[in-house]
Parts: sequence; structure tokens; C-alpha cells
Amino acid sequence: MKTISQLFPVALMTLFFFGCGPELKKNYWENGNTRSILEYKGEMLNGTATWYFENGNKEQEVTYLNNELNGPMIRWYSNGMVETTTIYVLGNLEGKALTYNEKGRLISEENYLRDTLNGSFAIWYDDGTYKIKGQYDMGLFNGQWTYYDVLGSIIGVGNYVKGTGMQKAWWPNGKLKREIPYVNNLKEGVERWFYENGDLENTIYYRDGTRIENPE
Repeated sequence: MKTISQLFPVALMTLFFFGCGPELKKNYWENGNTRSILEYKGEMLNGTATWYFENGNKEQEVTYLNNELNGPMIRWYSNGMVETTTIYVLGNLEGKALTYNEKGRLISEENYLRDTLNGSFAIWYDDGTYKIKGQYDMGLFNGQWTYYDVLGSIIGVGNYVKGTGMQKAWWPNGKLKREIPYVNNLKEGVERWFYENGDLENTIYYRDGTRIENPE
């Protein structure tokens, strides 16, 4: 659950506005521009909460229900372009979460169920080509994950069943570069690195995601 203190500090200059509806708490930058506008009902955040950059552009806007995030959240860059869009239901991330670069191009997409990654996942380079593509099953790597270089060539693949599987990467000549076993999303067992000619370069041992000395 995200609370107000986790999102933004409270500014020193504060004014309250009272009326028939919700109470509005407004904070200001030293230059006089609005820093934030928060809606309260009693002592609880209820309704829209908006923060601003010192230049006057919006920085973040969220909706609260009884101090819990509940509804869309949008973050902006200082130039006015959208940075992220997410949705909360009673404090939990739900549905699609999107991230954009400062030029407005989509660079990541995540999907959530009850605050846990679930469903398709993707990261793009700034030119719009894929960097990583995969999917989650309630927080665990699942199915095929594919990794790309800046030219769009596949440089690695992971195949998983609920967090357990093998990730492999290749040299440009097609020979295996490394292979890494995973269990429950953590490195487990022997990670092997290979030279470009195919000879074994190194072996690294893991237990529960932690590097260990040769267990033998």
C-alpha cells in the first residue's frame, strides 16, 4: 500500500480551503507557483491529489480513497510529456502500467494483478525496437523471454515454467555465450560462460540467487 509520505514530501507553505465539498490543502513553491493540491475528507486523503514542478507543469496526479491509492496515477516529465500511467485499486497496482521516454515513445509495458506482475511484459529501446519481451505468472517468469540487441537481433532466450528454467545468450557467430539456470526467479545451480570459439570460460555456482563457492 502506498501512502502520501511515500510519494512526495509535504511543503512548508500550506493553505487550507474549506467549503461544502472536500477540504483542499495547497502548497506553493517559493516563486509562487502551486506545488501541490490535495483533497481531504476529515483527516484522510480523498479525491484527487496533484503535484507540480516549479515551472508550473504537472508532476504527478493520483486519486485517493480513505488514504489509499484508488484510481489512475499519472506522472509527467518536467517538459510536460507523460512519464508513467498506472492504475490502483485499494492500494494495489492493477492492470497495465506504461512508461514513456521524454519524447513520448513507449519504453515499457507491465501488467499487474493484485500488486503482482502478471501477464505480458516488454521493454523497448528508444527507437521503438524490442529490448526484452516476456511474461509473468503471478510474479514468476513464465513461458519464453526474448532479449534483443539495438539492431533487433536476438541475443538471448529464457524458457521458464513459473520461475524455473534456463536462460541462454549467444555470441554474434551463433555460439553459446552463457547459460544460467533459474528456480523461483533466482539463479540456482551452475552458471556457465563460454568463449567465442565455444570453449568453457568460467563456471559460477548459485544457491537461492546467492553466489557460492564450488559446492564440490
